[in-house]
Amino acid sequence: MKILLAAMLLVPAATALAQGTAFPDDATTPNAATLQQRLTGKAFDIKLGDGSMWYVQYGDGGSFDFKSSKGFADHGDWKAEDGKICSKGSKIPYSCNEVRMKGADLYLKRDNGEIVQFVEAQ
Repeated sequence: MKILLAAMLLVPAATALAQGTAFPDDATTPNAATLQQRLTGKAFDIKLGDGSMWYVQYGDGGSFDFKSSKGFADHGDWKAEDGKICSKGSKIPYSCNEVRMKGADLYLKRDNGEIVQFVEAQ
């Protein structure tokens, strides 16, 4: 029984490590202008470690729309800073999250430490 309990406790830890809490090797910190250009007028699908999905659309005028596959939705304002995306929704409080780029790929560190990749929506 103790072995089973120990194994069950290790599974979430192993899953968190597999999802990643570190940016990819050789990822660089983009400046605000690069982030602004990369995000403005585009929409992204973001897969979370728990299998759920986010959809985020960044408007030309500094607005965003957010939808989660779990049914949560919000909208608000965003801005790019050097190495960060900052946003405040009508429901989501103000937050700035670190971002890194590796080639054209964009990665964001969530508030819980999980690293997620932005995939441009088709």
